Amino acid sequence: MSVLWAASPAQAQQSFRAQLNENFRRDSSTAAPILASVRAGAQLIGSDVGGRWMRITLDGWVWAASLESTSQDGFDLRVRVSGGENLRRSPNEQVVAELREGCLLSEVGRQGDWIRVRREGWMWGQSLESVSGVAAPPEPTAGPVIDQTELELDRAVVADRAALRGLPDGDTTAVLGAEASVRVLARSGDWVRVQTEGWLREDELRAGSPGVLVGVSGAEVRSRPEEFVNKVVQWTVQLIAVQRADEVRYDIPAGQRYLLVRGPVPETGFAYVTVTDEQVDQFEQMEPLTELVILGRIRQGRSRYLGNPVLQLVDFALREN
Repeated sequence: MSVLWAASPAQAQQSFRAQLNENFRRDSSTAAPILASVRAGAQLIGSDVGGRWMRITLDGWVWAASLESTSQDGFDLRVRVSGGENLRRSPNEQVVAELREGCLLSEVGRQGDWIRVRREGWMWGQSLESVSGVAAPPEPTAGPVIDQTELELDRAVVADRAALRGLPDGDTTAVLGAEASVRVLARSGDWVRVQTEGWLREDELRAGSPGVLVGVSGAEVRSRPEEFVNKVVQWTVQLIAVQRADEVRYDIPAGQRYLLVRGPVPETGFAYVTVTDEQVDQFEQMEPLTELVILGRIRQGRSRYLGNPVLQLVDFALREN
């Protein structure tokens, strides 16, 4: 659980909880660079400065090897890892945000191989809810750390048939054949954590997480909007257009790119699916009515004016007949 601390004593501090996975930006605009992604449920402290944005300060712990010294813009540290790094409530504990590569930070303290950091930024106000109080981050506790600084072997092949386990010495979840390609993600003692890819028939799959709702209709979401907020649904939809939100689209930050989609198929209603600047290019190249299978986190069950669901894109795949 992350704690945010305000930099300006002149502004009244308030306690918030992130209702959704939400971007943490350098300035109060969707055109501003994204510094981090804050996880749903994170406890925060910040200032309501008026308008639709909240001024927030992230505070937490980062693995020291993932940071480098800098003097840019008055900050001490910069995230150096390609793909970014986790911000934790305390060393080895709960991840509360993912910091982007290049994110500038101020050092607050150190313990062992961990550094406590702080950064002020902005979050979209409708993704935060007011709460009565926030606990301070606990003092760091000792615990085992997976060494991420020795990942010299990135790509490998299985020497012989091998059992893939969910945890070291845990139950077997799959068997990899000889010469199967894997990517090494981390090492701990005699064990390595690996990632592999392959193909299965779609009818051989079911939702991999109990948190993904399959078979929920758009009509259900519209009829019980509060019940579905922050839930992840799997929908098949048709892409109608890629658009940019303006001030009239109240439920989406002005300037935010989003998809206007029809569905879930076979329904004929519409929904809005917000996407990042990094994702938008691939959608702009698609033909209208392209079918997509999406995982989307519901931000609003009904938009203010037209009553359409508003989702945040988690993942997607092309639906091919």
